[in-house]
Amino acid sequence: MKKFTVLKLYLAALITGAGMLLGGCRQTPPERDFYEDVRSVDKLVFAGMSITKTAKYENSEWYKVGKRIAVYSYDTYMRAYIDMSLLTPDDIRVDEEKKSVQITLPAVQTELVGRDMTLRKEYENIGLFRSNMDSRERAEIKEKANESLVSEVKENPKFKRQLTEAAERKARGYFEALFARQGYRCVVVFKK
Repeated sequence: MKKFTVLKLYLAALITGAGMLLGGCRQTPPERDFYEDVRSVDKLVFAGMSITKTAKYENSEWYKVGKRIAVYSYDTYMRAYIDMSLLTPDDIRVDEEKKSVQITLPAVQTELVGRDMTLRKEYENIGLFRSNMDSRERAEIKEKANESLVSEVKENPKFKRQLTEAAERKARGYFEALFARQGYRCVVVFKK
């Protein structure tokens, strides 16, 4: 048993030494290694937010007895990410003498990524002789509200600007910390 354990330790040391020896003989520049690792990630999400949308339905037709008013809300989610598949080898510059890296990242992009499945009932006033809202009507209300929300997000740059600024700040911190662990000072620039 002892002979077998010693042999295993010897083989492990031999393999580890060979790995260190081969790892020490770098065949590719460090920026190429980093480029391949980071590019394979695809999307790096750096910021997100939820947006609450409120939808109102009112039907008080004169020929029907009673009111039918309903107010619902739901949350939609938006995120800011960097598409790392757009990174090129020229976007990473390493200066070994100064131990510094400059990385030019693709522009931050934003997207709507989903919404709550159910509506929250905020208010309902349905007259005595009127029917309650059914699931089909609630689904129609939600679809109309979602169309309105998508239009609002496109027209109002506040959402995109707020998320983009947060994502750029977090991306800078992320890459600065990533390279600092390797002993490099990092400068992050964003493409526009």
